Amino acid sequence: MKATQLEKSLANLIAINQPAFIWGGVGIGKSEIVHKVADSLGFAVRDVRVALLDPVDLRGVPSVENGTTKWNPPVFLPTEDEPKTLLFLDELPHGSPSVQNALFQLIKDRQLGEYTLPESTVIVSAGNRLQDRAGANRVNTALGDRFIHLNLEPCPEEWVSWALGSGRIIPEVINYIRYRPENIFVFDTNAQVNTTPRSWEYASRILDNNPDADIEQELLAGTIGEGISAELVGYLRTWRKLPSMETILKNPDKINLDSDPAVMYAVCGIVARKMTKENIGKFVDFLKTLPDEFAVLCMSDATTMNPDLKKTKAYIDFDVAYQDITL
Repeated sequence: MKATQLEKSLANLIAINQPAFIWGGVGIGKSEIVHKVADSLGFAVRDVRVALLDPVDLRGVPSVENGTTKWNPPVFLPTEDEPKTLLFLDELPHGSPSVQNALFQLIKDRQLGEYTLPESTVIVSAGNRLQDRAGANRVNTALGDRFIHLNLEPCPEEWVSWALGSGRIIPEVINYIRYRPENIFVFDTNAQVNTTPRSWEYASRILDNNPDADIEQELLAGTIGEGISAELVGYLRTWRKLPSMETILKNPDKINLDSDPAVMYAVCGIVARKMTKENIGKFVDFLKTLPDEFAVLCMSDATTMNPDLKKTKAYIDFDVAYQDITL
């Protein structure tokens, strides 16, 4: 399922206190979605990396009181006096079989020895699949049967929407993914470097720091892989040859661009990022010179990043003129 579907599904399961397990490839945003949903529902997240646990870590440390042994639960398990909490058992498949067995009682009976999980606590787990070869172990069937299983798949359209709203991804990368959406996730278990939504965020940070030309592709190759980095660098050459924003604003209706989709996506990304309430009129004049679908795409991106643009007369006139164009 897509990220938006996962968010809705997870919220539904949290509402009925049903443990959920999110499966998916490496670097596609499983953990981030859990934190986002928990925050939207007012849950504090207790993030536990199962891969780092030993069975004794779950039971806690014993002490003797009045001649009787008492087990003191670990600090990462919620207590009754805490607000509603989401216990996030991340990387559960990376846990050893003995740790998985120790978790069985916690998930099945909501207990560990004398410890009882508070009623206001919900359990969510996440992990990579065996076929990802990311060091995951097989989750035993008895433990797996205690969860509702949800499978996350990367979606380039949803990633672009997230990227536009997050402010964490530069327009060059966003519009390259629009141009080559199939490259959002290219995974080879035998490769040293793979291309994932997470690695695209790393690539964006590298490019935003303006590395020197002689190391740019090497840095990108170590982030998203040799082949795709070479293609991205070629796309960036096109991007960097585009007319400046000053040129576009000075003569918005006299700009001649190559009709290559790579060029269209690139210029739309730049214009959308630079559009303001003060210059939208000039940019609308420029958009009229583009193919209709790219004009609408550019305005859609601009208003996503700056919703106040919709209050301008230039936007209203544009919206009326292009109301029959759908993306």
